[in-house]
Amino acid sequence: MANETKLANIINPQVMQDMVSAGLPKALKFTQFAAVNEELKGVPGDTVTIPAWAYIGAAEDVAEGAEVTTATMSASTKTVQIKTAGKAITLTDKAVNSGLGDPVGQATYQLSLSMADKIDNDVLVALGTTTLVATDTKQISYKGIVAAIDKLNEETATEKVLFVAPSQVTVLRQDDSFIAKDKYGNDVMMNGEIGMIAGCRVVPSRRIDDSKANIDNFIVCLTPEVEDGTPALPAVTIYTKAEANLETERHAKALSTDIVVSAHYAVGLTNESKVVKATFKK
Repeated sequence: MANETKLANIINPQVMQDMVSAGLPKALKFTQFAAVNEELKGVPGDTVTIPAWAYIGAAEDVAEGAEVTTATMSASTKTVQIKTAGKAITLTDKAVNSGLGDPVGQATYQLSLSMADKIDNDVLVALGTTTLVATDTKQISYKGIVAAIDKLNEETATEKVLFVAPSQVTVLRQDDSFIAKDKYGNDVMMNGEIGMIAGCRVVPSRRIDDSKANIDNFIVCLTPEVEDGTPALPAVTIYTKAEANLETERHAKALSTDIVVSAHYAVGLTNESKVVKATFKK
């Protein structure tokens, strides 16, 4: 039949892959501030070496006829491993053709959300490796947040985001220094932003663990591309080995189709000076 609706028309891998790729940015929270580096695409190897250059110091006065002092550049390095992340869903022909809801659309949404969760979790793990830490024995507050920000030792204030647990939102909103986003014209920069405090844009996330006596929050500088006239390293970088890939596999005997999404990438903390782990009492 010329007008017959075939399963291949309903489960279209290319269409679904485009939808997954489009849906990823909307589902991400922690990854919004991260830089994406695509230089590894098509390059052999499964590790990334991240250099951290030490500052050579300010220029010095030079007396007439004297030579300029030569500085030695030095760098430390760390490596991160390229990983593969994936998720699969099986759709039966009966489910697809039942007309109940939109199983194909829901599968696409769920796969996007699943990959976003994984990448966000990896970014959170990278943030946890920062050496800048601040601990407060009280609940989260303006005073405690300011003390944590001071760990950044900034000369010029930059835009920042503060990730909090949803259970901390009420305490923040009751703080006299908290500014709800509608008070500054909803001029938001981050998905999920609810307001500002101490110059930080507040974003609640269930990924911030509040199951213990203390809660580890993260303050991250939204680093500009150029800082003091020189390129600035972002707090976190996601190194992609290949684009997120979606494939299908037909099981004719089982009257079902597997839909598999996968990605190859690495996440690394590339600028520790831009991240503070701020611990507060629950």
